[in-house]
Amino acid sequence: MNWYPGHIEKAKRQIKDLLKLVNTVVEVRDARAPFATSAYGMDFSRKNTIIVLNKVDMADEKITKEWVDFFRKKGKKVIITYRDEPRQVFLRKLRLDRLARVLVVGVPNTGKSTIINKLKGKRASSVGAQPGITKGIQWFSLENGVKVLDTPGILYKNIFSKDLAAKLLLVGSLPLDRIDDHEVFEKAFDIFKRYQKVEEDFTTFFENFAKRRGLLKKGGVPDLDRAIRVFFTELSQGKLGRISFERPDEINPEEQGQTPTV
Repeated sequence: MNWYPGHIEKAKRQIKDLLKLVNTVVEVRDARAPFATSAYGMDFSRKNTIIVLNKVDMADEKITKEWVDFFRKKGKKVIITYRDEPRQVFLRKLRLDRLARVLVVGVPNTGKSTIINKLKGKRASSVGAQPGITKGIQWFSLENGVKVLDTPGILYKNIFSKDLAAKLLLVGSLPLDRIDDHEVFEKAFDIFKRYQKVEEDFTTFFENFAKRRGLLKKGGVPDLDRAIRVFFTELSQGKLGRISFERPDEINPEEQGQTPTV
């Protein structure tokens, strides 16, 4: 899996330099997959780091609580939020120090731009479902002398684990049209199936989904390709209910060959 726009590589180089200018990192993760959405191989442990579990309104409430407990037991600062949470409530949760210098980072499509706009208090940067929408790096100021850096979404150069790619697909961090390995779709479905207790196999599920939605080819044949794309798009957008895609007790970084900071 090697979808990797050039601006992301440039951003990673810049972020390493910019870390010298900040004392706080706000790390935005998708509450549905908090481990997978830390997939950029960068270490912020020397900075005051606040993990923001975003999109909690799309995630399973019980599993989100497990993640919050998991991070806090590891001594991490973690808060939860959602798109329509009032700005002042969010700022009180963040508890940014006076004159803090803050770097906001996250995987594409975790809602980082929404967080940035909430911090600004006005809709001033682009927000969209297309991963990688933010391409520049910009400073802006908050109350009490706080300064914040926005950055593009960052990912590993190569998403070498198909399980990781599947989870990033499920939350919309990898574009559907750039996934050319059918096994990633199958793994993503297996994760969905496990959490939703679906009994059907991959083909049967998508044939039935296509029939229910009228996604048919000539002769009434189910259009599986279209069904797969519609299903995973709606799933990533939270249109199919509150669903999480990983739990803390399932994570084994050594096995996956990953080194994100949990």
